[in-house]
Amino acid sequence: MKHIIRNNRINLLTSPKTQGMLIFQRKPGRTGAPATFREKLYWTLGNLLMLIGAILLAYVGGIYAQADFNRYAARGDTDVPPPAPIAAPRAPDEEPAPFVAPLPFVAPRLNTAEGQLISDVPDIARSAVPSQISRIIIPSIGVDSKVVEVGWEVKEQNGQQVAVWQVAEYAVGHHRGSANPGEGSNIVLAGHVGGYGKVFKDLINVREGDQIILFAGGEQRLYVVREQVLVHEEGVSPEQQAMNALYIAPTSEEMVTLVTCWPDRGPDKFKYRIIVRATPYGADTDTPTTNTDGWTVR
Repeated sequence: MKHIIRNNRINLLTSPKTQGMLIFQRKPGRTGAPATFREKLYWTLGNLLMLIGAILLAYVGGIYAQADFNRYAARGDTDVPPPAPIAAPRAPDEEPAPFVAPLPFVAPRLNTAEGQLISDVPDIARSAVPSQISRIIIPSIGVDSKVVEVGWEVKEQNGQQVAVWQVAEYAVGHHRGSANPGEGSNIVLAGHVGGYGKVFKDLINVREGDQIILFAGGEQRLYVVREQVLVHEEGVSPEQQAMNALYIAPTSEEMVTLVTCWPDRGPDKFKYRIIVRATPYGADTDTPTTNTDGWTVR
């Protein structure tokens, strides 16, 4: 019996003289011949595609890893440095300002299609008092986030220069020039409802009586929510937009105002604003009035 390999197959042959022997025969033709151009091309393309796939996998993985780290760094209970402030630059010779009474503040309007906040270009000298807030906790919706100071970018709209206010990525942003805790006016804090950490994604669920805790100047200050409102921003009259903007204008009493866009998807994306207002614990339960240009908001 013998086995003969023909055409890459083993054939069994029986013969008294060949029993127990294996006879291998090579397939005639291309064995050991140089690769053709097509074979080289396929080999090169295959390796190139594998290399591109590995690079894309590493890139996407890096993006997700960076986003996870940014979310971790923005948490209020970590010691990792918070995301960098995105406030307007100060004058080159400007020294950090000591604690003084709040300076006049230009309240942004809330009426843009991109969910941004817009105002007249503020005077930097009027916003010299830096933010003292480092952390915010809202127990009812599980928010525990660092707070960073945010400023504005000057852009031109309809031939007029305006200030477009920035929103902090991953953290909560404190509007530069609005009040600090203890200064007796409006403390304006804004955050993203979607993307970049979604820090205020559940702000719609905050209710009257919920607590807000701010960390500022080495102290913790407790505030109690007095109202949560949803205002329509897109396609409304200028008068309505002016009324909406008063929610983030200076107030005659201390309060915290939280702002985010709503909803984060769908045909009405960013057409509304969720506004939450809170006053210091133990203060009068009536919502403080906003006193600007004769308007009053309750």
